[in-house]
Amino acid sequence: MKPEYVMLHADDYGLSPHTSAQMLECCQKGLLDGISVLPNFEGFDRDVQLFLEAQPAFPKTVTCSVHLNLMEGPCLAERSEVSLLTDQNGYLNRSWGSLFLASFLPGRKKLQKQLETEIVAQIKRVKEALQLTGPLWIDGHQHTQMIPVVFDALCAVIKRERFQIAYIRNSSEPILPFLKQVSLYKTYRPVNFVKNLILNFCALYAAPKMRRMGCQPMHLWGLVMSGHMDEARIRRILPDMLCVSQKRNRQLEILFHPGTLLETEITDEFSSPEALQFYLDEGRKVENAALCSKLFS
Repeated sequence: MKPEYVMLHADDYGLSPHTSAQMLECCQKGLLDGISVLPNFEGFDRDVQLFLEAQPAFPKTVTCSVHLNLMEGPCLAERSEVSLLTDQNGYLNRSWGSLFLASFLPGRKKLQKQLETEIVAQIKRVKEALQLTGPLWIDGHQHTQMIPVVFDALCAVIKRERFQIAYIRNSSEPILPFLKQVSLYKTYRPVNFVKNLILNFCALYAAPKMRRMGCQPMHLWGLVMSGHMDEARIRRILPDMLCVSQKRNRQLEILFHPGTLLETEITDEFSSPEALQFYLDEGRKVENAALCSKLFS
């Protein structure tokens, strides 16, 4: 049985028809506690309508989170107002690294203002389309909400618009449970350990502000194993991950990407080759299978 402090969550609803259909199927089977909704891809209106039509028959409540996307797809704000975030066609094109570095360089203030403009447009679109009336849940595509300049822009938007917030994803993943499983060392991608360390560093900046907003302390599980949250390793690591979260009195969000993009669905919206490879990766099928294995049944 799943502990109350554990959430099973899936990212990238609205990425493509096939991605959304697979995630919707998981909701219909009662496998998910929440999904993150991309605000700015072509099929947003269609996929939101499908979700709203299916929602009454879900076996349990599925929370919808705003999945802020600053990496790709068309901007939702006027292009002239977010020129530092887009290409000449109005597609968002800032990399994670460039936004992170910009947090510590001159010009940060101007960039933050443009981020605020795009962030408020994305939040309002999801909020209105999904008819969200309660406190908002917010996270970020590729965990961009953790980047200092992006996080400050988000905080400014929340304060100015007087949004009520229930949850902001703190992409802080405990490292000890992975280190204890020596036999699994060779199965991890080194780059994901680097991402883990950087995001834990960012959490030192963001976590205190999250607490002041009333967000519950939490851990995320889905970085070191990102793109390959398979059942076998989850079962090995799960007891230690639960132990760490329980001892620290933190909610544990276990993150999956159970929806796969089809090659026939590729459009100009997918401007990042690295991200596109991740959307098409076979690992997403592995994550779907792990979620469907009913780990907590």
